[in-house]
Amino acid sequence: MKRSAPGTTSGAWAGPLLIALAGLAMAAWTWGTWPDPLVDFGRELYVPWRLCEGQVLFRDIAWFNGPLSPYFNALLFGVFGVGLSTLVWANLFLLAVGVALLWRLCRRMADALAATIACLLFVLVFAFGQLVGIANYNWVCPYSHEATHGVLLGLAALACLDRWHGGASEDEPSGGGLLWVAGAGLLCGLAFLTKAETFLAALAGSLAALAAGHWSSSPANGRRASLARVAAVAAAFGGALLVPIAAAFGLLSAAMPGDLALRGVLGSWPSVLAGEVSELAFYRAGMGLDDPGQRLGELGLWAVGWTVLLGTAAALGGRLRGSGLAWAMALVVAATLWFLRESIPWNDALRPLPLFVLIGGLLAFVRVVRERRSATELAFAVFSLTLLGKLILHARALNYGFTLALPATALVAIWIVGRLPAWLDQRGANGGLLRGAACAMLLFGAAEYVRTTAAFLSHKTHVVGTGADAFRADLRGSFVNETLSVLESSGASSLLVVPEGVMLNYLARIPNPTPFVNFMPPEEILFGEQAWIAALEQAPPQVVCVVHKDTSEYGFPRFGEHYAADLGTWIEERYRQVTQLGQPPLKPGTVFGIRILALGKER
Repeated sequence: MKRSAPGTTSGAWAGPLLIALAGLAMAAWTWGTWPDPLVDFGRELYVPWRLCEGQVLFRDIAWFNGPLSPYFNALLFGVFGVGLSTLVWANLFLLAVGVALLWRLCRRMADALAATIACLLFVLVFAFGQLVGIANYNWVCPYSHEATHGVLLGLAALACLDRWHGGASEDEPSGGGLLWVAGAGLLCGLAFLTKAETFLAALAGSLAALAAGHWSSSPANGRRASLARVAAVAAAFGGALLVPIAAAFGLLSAAMPGDLALRGVLGSWPSVLAGEVSELAFYRAGMGLDDPGQRLGELGLWAVGWTVLLGTAAALGGRLRGSGLAWAMALVVAATLWFLRESIPWNDALRPLPLFVLIGGLLAFVRVVRERRSATELAFAVFSLTLLGKLILHARALNYGFTLALPATALVAIWIVGRLPAWLDQRGANGGLLRGAACAMLLFGAAEYVRTTAAFLSHKTHVVGTGADAFRADLRGSFVNETLSVLESSGASSLLVVPEGVMLNYLARIPNPTPFVNFMPPEEILFGEQAWIAALEQAPPQVVCVVHKDTSEYGFPRFGEHYAADLGTWIEERYRQVTQLGQPPLKPGTVFGIRILALGKER
C-alpha cells in the first residue's frame, strides 16, 4: 500500500478527494434523516427561534450549558431565516471545517494514507450515521450543538498551537509569534462557553501543546525557556482565553442581574461540580460505572482481540517480504471479519480506546522528553483522552461517542495505519502487512456501522414538517404530524409538552409560556419541580401535550409517577383531554402515544 511521509506532497489531493466524495455520498444518502422528531434536537431549534423573537437566554429561557451555541444559531436564523435547513447547511459547513482540521492534524502526525483512513472514519461513522433508535447523534443535527462546537473549537486550538511550534513539517516553517498562541486561547475561551467536558479537553490539549512545544523548541544545551518567554506565552494564551468569557458576561449583564449573568457564563459547571446529574443511572451507565468490573473485562477482551489481530500481522511482517503481501493481508482480514460479522458486537468495538490512547500518549510524552518532538501528537492524545472521560469504561461510537470518541478513534487509526507500520519498516520488517490489516479492520468496521445506519434509515418513511423544516422520521413522525394538525385547528397561542418534545412547539411555532424546555429527570435536578409548577401557575399554557417517554434509563421509569409527580397531578387537575393519538402515553406496556389536553376541566 503506497504511502507518503508526514509533511510531503505525494498524492496531495488523493486523500482529500476520497474523503470529500465519501462525505458527499453519506450526506446525499442520509439527507433529511438527521433530526429526531421528538428527542433533544427540537430544543436546538426552539431556543434560537425564541431568541430571535426577543427572549433572552437564562433570563427568559432556562439553560444548562454555556450561551455560545444558542446565540450562534440565533444569529444564523436572524441572517438566513428561521428553519431547520439553515442549521443543516451551517452544520455541514462546520463539519467540512472539522474534517479539514482533523486532516491537517493527522498529516502532522502520520502519512497521507493514515490521515485518509482517520478522516474516512469521521465521515462514515461519526458525521452522518445513526447507530441507535434516537437520531441526533450526528454532526448535522446534533443533540447538543455545544458538543460539536466544543470539539471543533478544541481541534482548531490544537491546529493553532501546531502552527505555533512548527509541527512535524519540513516544508512549512514554524508560524512563530504569539498570535497563534492567542488564537488558541481565544478558541479555548469560546469552548468554555459550550460544555464543561469539551472545554476541559480543549484546555488540557492546549496546555500539553504549550508545554511540549516549549520543551521541543528549547535548545539542547538549555531547555529551560526564559521566564520572559514563558510569561509572554502565558499572558497571550490566558488573556485571550478570558476575552470571550468577559464579553459574554458583559453582554448578558446588559439584559439581567450580574449574578444571573455569571451563572449563565458558567454554563454547565455548577451542575458538574454539584455532581447530582452525573449520578443518574443514565450517565453512570454511559461512563461504564454501573458495573465497573464487567466494563473493565469487556475493555480487556476487546484490547486482546485488537492486539491479536494486529500483532499477528506485525509478526508476519517480520518474516515475510513483498509489497503485494499488504493487499493479501487486507483481503485475509476482510474475509475473516466477513465470516464473523454476525457474531461480532460492533457497537462495543471501540471499548479499548482509553487504554490505547493512554499507552500511545505516554509514548508520545517519552518522545517529547527524549527527542524533543511529537508535541502535536502528545497534545492530541491528551485532548482525546480527556474527551473520553465521559465514556471512560464504555467507549463507543454511538450516543455521545459521535463527538467524544471521534478524536481518539482518529488517533488510534493513524497509529496503526501509519506510525507503527513505518516504525516496522525502519527496522527492516514489512510494515505493509500491519498497514493492510489495520486498513481492512477499520474500513470493515466502518462498513458495519454504515449497515446499522441503513437499518434505521429504512424506517424513516414519514415526512415531518414542511418547507425549510421538513425532514424524514420513523413512525413517531406520523403522530407528530397529526398533533400539529390538531394544534393548528385549536388556534392555541401557548403550548406545554411533557416530558419532552419541544419540537412540537417549534414546528407549530407556538411558544412554551414557561422558561423551561424539557421536563426530564436531569432538568428536574437542575431546576426543580416546584420551579416548574410556579412558572405554570403564573402562565398556564392553553394546550398540554403528554408524549410517551420511557425514562427508565435514568432510574425513573415514568413522568408523573416516578418523578415530577406533583407536576403530573397539577396538569391532570386543570386540563381535560381533547384527543389521544396512539396508545395511552406514560403507561406500562405503551409503545407510543400522545395525549392532547386543553385548559379547563369539564363541569
